Amino acid sequence: MKPHIVTRAAFGAAASLAAVAPLAGCNSDGEPTTSSTSSSQDVSAQSPDMTSPSAETADSTAEYTDGTYTARGVYGGAPSYMDFTVTIEDDVITDVESELMEDNNDTSRGYQERFAAALPDEVVGESIDDVEVGVLAGASSCGDGFNDAVAQIRDEARVD
Repeated sequence: MKPHIVTRAAFGAAASLAAVAPLAGCNSDGEPTTSSTSSSQDVSAQSPDMTSPSAETADSTAEYTDGTYTARGVYGGAPSYMDFTVTIEDDVITDVESELMEDNNDTSRGYQERFAAALPDEVVGESIDDVEVGVLAGASSCGDGFNDAVAQIRDEARVD
């Protein structure tokens, strides 16, 4: 009977370690405490020197033509899509609208609706160059569609 008890105890200890170990890599701010943080801090500390000429250029002239642009963002394996209309002023997104895929099942439509409702709060006021979304409102793939559409809009709106 003792080997059986030891096995349960070992299994319990392993399960506890598996649950707690991922938390050990974070400090109180939720930032990783591994050496990769310090190397990324070193890179960011050096990057102003390396990027300052392009930053000065970007400040002096707009990189994108102000206007309203529409693109279809495709995502997923089905594939699914959403159409996004983005308004840009001074290289900043000032408005975004989403049009859902017409032929859609109820589950996908629900994800698209929740994503479309949450999207403006995430992207309005953000630089068109820096904007990128991930999971919003539980929709894990719709962000890929938005990112695809923004890439197309960047290409279309870029000043030559």
